[in-house]
Amino acid sequence: MLSFLSPLFLAGAAAAAVPIVLHLLKREPEARMKWAAVRLLKRAPVEHTARRHLRELILLALRVAAFVLLALAFARPFFATGAAVASSSVTIVALDTSYSLSAPGRFERARQLAKDAIARAPAGDLVGVVSFADEAEILAKPGADRVLAAAAIDEAAPGFGATRYRAALSAASQNLDGRRGTIVVVTDLQENGWDAGDHASVPAGTTIQLADVGALPPNLAVTAVRTLADRVVATIHNGGARPRDARVHLTIDGRPAGDAIVSLGPNQSADATFAGAPRGSSAAVAVDDPGGIQADNVRYAVLGGTSRPTVLVVTGSGDLGREAFYVQHALAAGTAANAAFQVASVGGAPLAAWTDDRLAAHAAVLLLSTRGLERRGRELLASYAQNGGGIFIAAGPDVDGDVVGDVLGAGSTLRIVTVNGTRPAPRALAPGDVRHPVFQAFAGSSATFGLVTFQNAARIGGSACQTLARFTTGDTALIECPAGEGRALVLASDLDNRWSDFPLHATFVPFLHEVVRYLASARAHASDYVIADVPPGVKRVPGVVTVTGAGRAGTGPRPIAVNVDPRETDPARMSVDDFQSAVTRLKDAGGAEARVEARQQEDRQHLWQYALALMAVLLAVEGIVASRTV
Repeated sequence: MLSFLSPLFLAGAAAAAVPIVLHLLKREPEARMKWAAVRLLKRAPVEHTARRHLRELILLALRVAAFVLLALAFARPFFATGAAVASSSVTIVALDTSYSLSAPGRFERARQLAKDAIARAPAGDLVGVVSFADEAEILAKPGADRVLAAAAIDEAAPGFGATRYRAALSAASQNLDGRRGTIVVVTDLQENGWDAGDHASVPAGTTIQLADVGALPPNLAVTAVRTLADRVVATIHNGGARPRDARVHLTIDGRPAGDAIVSLGPNQSADATFAGAPRGSSAAVAVDDPGGIQADNVRYAVLGGTSRPTVLVVTGSGDLGREAFYVQHALAAGTAANAAFQVASVGGAPLAAWTDDRLAAHAAVLLLSTRGLERRGRELLASYAQNGGGIFIAAGPDVDGDVVGDVLGAGSTLRIVTVNGTRPAPRALAPGDVRHPVFQAFAGSSATFGLVTFQNAARIGGSACQTLARFTTGDTALIECPAGEGRALVLASDLDNRWSDFPLHATFVPFLHEVVRYLASARAHASDYVIADVPPGVKRVPGVVTVTGAGRAGTGPRPIAVNVDPRETDPARMSVDDFQSAVTRLKDAGGAEARVEARQQEDRQHLWQYALALMAVLLAVEGIVASRTV
């Protein structure tokens, strides 16, 4: 394909009109004059008029061609290939296939909106199709065949993932491949499709259009299943605007094990309790809701793991009653039948005598002090984290930043600086992302953290760490740092009512429980996964499956429950303006790449030199023909 590096110079080809105008002016007949001596010319050789006229046309063509070739030379022509050809516009249709569209009739409407977007695309545009939920998938690469794009839409179906707009826009932007274009997002505009503070970037000049499928219908969902020693408890949520009675059914190993009816107010949740010790390997709780979202009508759980997980608390001496009183009672909160966790303790010095297997038996580790924590103990904690363990570090007055730097492994970027001797400065904690699992339970009441007063705080950070919460002073309050296959959370204060009154507030117990659950979910023995987090090799379909320990010592085959993300059932919607405000336009790197490649191709081909050489030849021929025409 012939392209030009500086196409504006082609306007110079208009100069070719100059010889044409002069030629036309010269065609006017001259006045006839009588001359007595004309008879003397009758015998003189006379050039035929037709031959002269032909030479004039040749001269005209040569002069016009010379001007055109000069303009072409300045326009720097070249034959474009690869990214340099990417000049046509593109329309990408991003089709939402999250499970919120599995209610009757909703995905059919989404399909029709996607086909309408293809039909409205400009005639010269290439058309591509992307489907998205937790992840995005290219269904049809940009091309001129619109029938193929429509067929890809017909083959799409809603899955079990949750809505993630960032994945959709990222995949669509990549398919633009440096070209200007339009991204049409066909979705139901669920608010939870954006993480708090999340943004997506698209190339500059890209137009974002939204095709709204509509609000969720009245819906019942099973959002949680808890298996206790003497009963199974399921949480049912009513996402509709009217009260409803929900019929709930329990099956264990595929056999009916109980039924219950739960009365639910508008947009409220309630528990359905099935009495009796659950005996079997797996349980499923289902709710009757034929008119709502279908994928959230069933939730699965693994049985046989009803014993409480053990949390290890590392202190200076191992005396919980004296050094971790509030933590001990918070983790053991509840009755003997439904207490969340068992609590074990160890001092920093005795930890050095432990083995990897002994430490690996704990669901999570809370490090409250580094006193007596020798190198061997730090290496054990680092190995525990690298192999999938979860560690929580409370960077209070008993934690030495220089010592704790080794706890997450040699490659950790975690830095903790304890500021001593400074004047107390009261501050509160503000979550940065209420969708993070630690703060998810506080999504509607995150402001209660503002009631907690932190008098002192350490400075925490790390280049590879993610900030989850900040103090009202702007300092970092809670971060998550990578630790091999495990997880690590660091709080810039203590948990023992010395630097803060956090343990005296109602949010302390649920916060600590959510922290431990999140850390424990990284362990190899975790038994509950949402679709987006399933282990490698596991199909992204709800149910109970058996997986291996992926080569980890002491982890053989184990059953896990795979469920849909309950946040997808939230009926809250966002406006088109709110969606657009979460999209930022970046400098078009793809376009810059195409321009660089175009310049490189032009430099290799040097067609302008051939154009100038040909112009010189034409001017030489023009001179010869003109000399014979005079």
